[in-house]
Amino acid sequence: MRIELEKLEESGGRFSRTYEIDQLAFDELELRLIEPVKVEARIRRKTEEVELRGKLRTKIAILCGRCLKSVELSIDVEFAERFTPAVSWKHEEQHELSEDDLNLAAFDGEAIELDDLVREEIILALPGHVLCDETCKGLCPTCGADLNAGSCDCAAKQIDSRWEKLKDLRF
Repeated sequence: MRIELEKLEESGGRFSRTYEIDQLAFDELELRLIEPVKVEARIRRKTEEVELRGKLRTKIAILCGRCLKSVELSIDVEFAERFTPAVSWKHEEQHELSEDDLNLAAFDGEAIELDDLVREEIILALPGHVLCDETCKGLCPTCGADLNAGSCDCAAKQIDSRWEKLKDLRF
């Protein structure tokens, strides 16, 4: 969805958008939406810059990092993004970025693409390591059995032959 700045400024800068489950794709992640994404935001223009602030709510399913079971997570985040129509230093050979430059995105000057921003905010809201349970035992590295359901028949004490001589080492 493109946010046309001129039309939005006429209506006070507030808008809301609901993305249905099939409208946003997360190609590279094992992530899928289970509830529609609700976005409520306000856009303000400050000279050349545009500031977009809002809230985003949805529910997603993602795989556990240990056992690969599907885990449902609620996402409820506030976001703030700044956009500029042109970067004055983009043709310079070298430019030192300030801290303010790191939080600045570029746009074409007429509209902002909201879909990419929503995808990015959902991905940034994910925890670093998703687990179905803190005590998840994961999968057996030999046979792939789910160790949460029970133990497997693999010889768990198999030692790589390259490390076999270390058993004889005494201190």
